Order: sequence, then structure tokens, then C-alpha cells
Amino acid sequence: MLAHAQACPDTLVIDELGLDHGSCRIDIAVINGHIRGVEIKAEADTLERLPRQVAAYGEVVDKALLIVDSKHLASAMTIVPDWWGIMVAERGATQGVRFRRVRPERANKGIEPLILARLLWRPEAQAILRSLGVSERELRAPRATLYKMLVDRLPLRRLSQTVRETLKARTSWRDRPPLL
Repeated sequence: MLAHAQACPDTLVIDELGLDHGSCRIDIAVINGHIRGVEIKAEADTLERLPRQVAAYGEVVDKALLIVDSKHLASAMTIVPDWWGIMVAERGATQGVRFRRVRPERANKGIEPLILARLLWRPEAQAILRSLGVSERELRAPRATLYKMLVDRLPLRRLSQTVRETLKARTSWRDRPPLL
């Protein structure tokens, strides 16, 4: 999946994308025509945080993929909803890692528009609202109000497209460059 993303100029791959202003992070976010979240649980990891991560991903990603070590597979299957794809990472005979698809990804039907809008930074939200004709006085409102204004003015499909385009247009991501 990442090799294909690297070949596509319209795709952004972000390491540890913060959700809900950093309360949770997506291990790898792939942003193109969808927002896809990839969560990785290695052999040394626990699944303790997975239920909270599943809930956070479910509010914003169009598709999600869990990559787990085989020791976590049975437990993970009881935690992640059926729209999540699941892959098992297994050590190959020559020390490489082999990936085996257990379940394909499906579309998430539970995206929360307000949480999706919170992926935007304040100046980004202001610029989008400005393009929609919102007055400069209204644009000085608190960040939470700006997000609500976006949700009220854009249907989910257009909001999702606008958020994806804005994220792909960002030139700086805190202290982390994009993976590609």
C-alpha cells in the first residue's frame, strides 16, 4: 500500500497524524481521494489503547487498516469493527516480513463532521470560510466556532474533500516532514 502511495503524486503520507488536536495519533495516514489510517501493533505492543484508537479513527478516516503481529490477531479481531481491514505481519524464513491480508478495508459510515474539521489549523479554517463569504468579523471567532461554521456550511462530502485538499497543501507539519 505505501509503495503504491509513494508512486502517486497526489498522495500525502504522514507519520503520526494527530487526531482531535493531538489526543490520539494515526500511526500512518495516507491522504489522497480518501483519508486512510494505518495502525500498527507489533509483537512488543499491547492492545490496551486500541479501543480508544478505533473510536478516534472512526470519527475521521474513510478507511482503516490494522497491521498486527500474529500474536495479537485473535484479540484484535474482537476489538476492531468490520469496516477495518486487517493484515498480519509475519517473519519470513529469510528474516524479512511478509504481510497476509486477513480482511479487506471497507468504507467508514460513521465520520463525525465536526471532528473531521478539527484536523484543520485555525488559519486554514479561516481561509476556507473566507472563500465561502464569511465576514472578517466572524472569522475572529474562537476556533471551535469556526469548525462549527464549516460543518454548517459544507455537506460532509465537500467538507471531507476540502479537508483532504487542505492537508495535502500544507507546507509544514510541526517538526515532522511528510514520509514522502
